[in-house]
Amino acid sequence: MEFSHKTRVSDFMTINPEKFKLIVNGSEAMSAEETLKLGSYNALLKNSLPDEFKYYKVDEETFESSHDAFRSVFPRGFAWEVLEVYSGPPLIAFKFRHWGFFEGPFKGHAPTGEMVQFVGMGTLKVDEALKVEVVEIYYDPAELFGGLLKGSSIVPSSTTAITTTCPFHAH
Repeated sequence: MEFSHKTRVSDFMTINPEKFKLIVNGSEAMSAEETLKLGSYNALLKNSLPDEFKYYKVDEETFESSHDAFRSVFPRGFAWEVLEVYSGPPLIAFKFRHWGFFEGPFKGHAPTGEMVQFVGMGTLKVDEALKVEVVEIYYDPAELFGGLLKGSSIVPSSTTAITTTCPFHAH
């Protein structure tokens, strides 16, 4: 929550800013400052896929644009819920889900009103004061995008049509 609602790492209460690292799906670790600058949505959605296979292009988004987009898509919120905790400190392993109702347009797709979610696993390495030093998150982004791309295409004008095709389907 602090990465979405605070602007200075020095104001964070839940992390050890000098040691903090975020690793998503085995990616390179990001520091607290890097994660804050990029934004929490962008940090979670950053990946190494070729551009033509990216549904969401982190390099084209800012902290502000990513938060605006997801606040629009999920006007009632996009909750992060811990489902199970498997071990206690100092290395906490857990299962989570991130969910909300798709009630605003996403990248040219109309809202469906349906619940969209993804489930994942993570670990938190904490210090003696229970401040987070390392977060590792593992999940399948296709779970999220499958729900967001399910909405019908929004046609920008009567002369322009948006078409989508499966890159793996031979024509």
